[in-house]
Amino acid sequence: MKRTLIAAAIGLTALSAGCTGTAGTPQPGPSGGETPTNTSGAASGLASVKSCDLLSEAEVKGFGLEYPGEAKKLGAADNCRWKVSGDGGVSVSVRPDAGVKDLNTKGDKDVETKIGKFDAIRSEGFEGAKSTCAIWISVTDSSTVSVIGTVDLAREDTAAACERAEKAAEKVAAKLP
Repeated sequence: MKRTLIAAAIGLTALSAGCTGTAGTPQPGPSGGETPTNTSGAASGLASVKSCDLLSEAEVKGFGLEYPGEAKKLGAADNCRWKVSGDGGVSVSVRPDAGVKDLNTKGDKDVETKIGKFDAIRSEGFEGAKSTCAIWISVTDSSTVSVIGTVDLAREDTAAACERAEKAAEKVAAKLP
C-alpha cells in the first residue's frame, strides 16, 4: 500500500511539472531557462492557425467534400485533408516558418497569381502529377499556406484539380491574418 501511494505521488508530481499553474487549457511551463522569442510564425499570426479551421463545415460540404477533415502533421506543417469519396480532395497546410521560396513549389506549369490579398503561385501538375494542383499562398516572406486540390489518379484532370484548389484557396485566404 505504501509503495502504491509513493508511486501515485511521484506520478502526479511528474504530470504537474510539465504545466503552468494557471487554470484553463494546460500549457507547457518554461524549461531549461529558455526565453520565448518572436518568430516569423508569431509575427505572421500563423503560429496559432489550425489548418482544419480554415474551411467551415458549410464550405467543405459546398465543395462536395467530407466533413470533418483529417488533421495531421506533415513535417513542420499543420495539415488538414478533406476527401471526396473516390475522387481526391483538398488539403490545406500551414507553415508559419517557411516561405514560398523555402519550399518545392514546382509543377508542370507554375503561374504567379493573387489569392485574396496575397501573392501566390499556382503549380499545375504539382510534382508531375496530372491529377494535382497546388496553390502556394505567400502570407509573408517566411510563412506560407498551401492548398492542394486532387482528383482521382486515373482522371489526370489538372484543370479540375486546379478549379478545386482555387475555390478552396479563396475561402482559406479570406481567413488568414
